[in-house]
This record gives sequence, C-alpha cells and structure tokens, in this order.
Amino acid sequence: MQCIIEIGWNMIKLTTDKFGTLFFCALVTVFISLAAGTVSAEKAEVIDRIVAVVNDDVVTLTDLNEELAPYEEKMRQMNYPLEKEMQMRFKLREDVINQLVEKKLTDQLVVRKDIHIGEEEVDRAIERVKSLNQFTDESLRSQLKQQGMAYEAYRAEIRHQLLRNRLVSYEVKSKIVITDEDIQAYYNENKKDLGEKPLEELRTSIADQLYQDAVGKKFAQWLSDLKKDAHIRVIQ
Repeated sequence: MQCIIEIGWNMIKLTTDKFGTLFFCALVTVFISLAAGTVSAEKAEVIDRIVAVVNDDVVTLTDLNEELAPYEEKMRQMNYPLEKEMQMRFKLREDVINQLVEKKLTDQLVVRKDIHIGEEEVDRAIERVKSLNQFTDESLRSQLKQQGMAYEAYRAEIRHQLLRNRLVSYEVKSKIVITDEDIQAYYNENKKDLGEKPLEELRTSIADQLYQDAVGKKFAQWLSDLKKDAHIRVIQ
C-alpha cells in the first residue's frame, strides 16, 4: 500500500501567520497487522511538492517540470560539459520559477479585475496562429501532438495569454501617452542617427519606438510593484 499525497489548488490547506509562514502536513497511511499485534508503515510516495507560494496559490514541482521540459531537452542536445550544464540548469530553474510566480500574480489579478475572454476571441487568436504558420486545423493538431500537448490544453493556454495581454493593456498600455513634444525631443537628440530625414517622414516610426520603450519600462515597474505587494516564498 502506498500513501499518495496530492497537492493542488484545491487539495492543500495553507496556514499562514502574519509573515506568511507555511505549514505543510504530510499524510501517511499505516497498515495495522492485528494478527501480529504490530504496526508497520509503508513508505510514503510524494507525487508532487510545493516549490513556491504566491499569496494564496502554490507553484508545484509538476508545474516547474512541465515548463522546464522543452528547455532541458534542448540543453541535452547541446552536449555541454557537465559543470557548465549544471550551472545552466540552476539558472534556468530560477528563471522559470520566477516566470511561474509572475504568471500566478497576473492570473490572480485577472480574477480580481473580473477580466474575461470569450470563446470567439480564442477562436480568432488560434486562426491567426494558423494563418501566420500556414497551418490547417489538422496540421496544427498534429504539431501539438508531436509536442505532447492536447488541443484543449492549447486552447486554455491561448486563453491565459489573451487574459494576461488584456490585463497589461488595462494596467500598462492604456496609461501611456506619447506627445508631439516627446517625438520632437527624440528627433532632436537622434537627428544624425536618423539620417537627417525630415521629422514628418519619421514621425510615425518615432512614435512607435517611444511607445514600445515606454511599455517595456512601465511594464517592468508595474510587475516589480506587483511583487512587492504580494506574499511570495520560493522553497528550495
């Protein structure tokens, strides 16, 4: 008999004090042999564990391994020396955990902001992917199967991406304004690098560049603030 401990969003109780201390109690199944009058406990098999706590949610080892899998496969194919590969794996693990934490934070905010994406929007996004890659529905499903992903899981991931994009549009992009003064200042400072072309010829491209730069900076600050206000604990 095996004791299986399952950890999931709805299958674990987290008890936190003021500073977010996490107490995790494992369950062990014990077989009692009445005939021998002895008690023996079979070895417990933990099929998942927590690698990070993000407010009231958790990132599990399964979540981490799923994200790591494609990167690790590519890393193995590169045939790096063992020491370098171990260093890269450690850095990769840190980066992926950070990405998963950020996903949890944005997903939580999506729920609090009551943001929704309809089925038709998901359909349109998938059609754009198919068009850009010249996929038919059958070839897309074949590609997903080769990558070990079910079509419904792919739809769910597309939905999550659309939700996060809409959140960023509300929280970041909608608050950025590029003025004529901004464009003129950029033109004056970079006139030589721009080939001495007239401002009116470059106005649109300068505005786009300034907008993208502003989005990057504001997004980084917004995400940093989001982390500061959250309870995050990474469990090594």
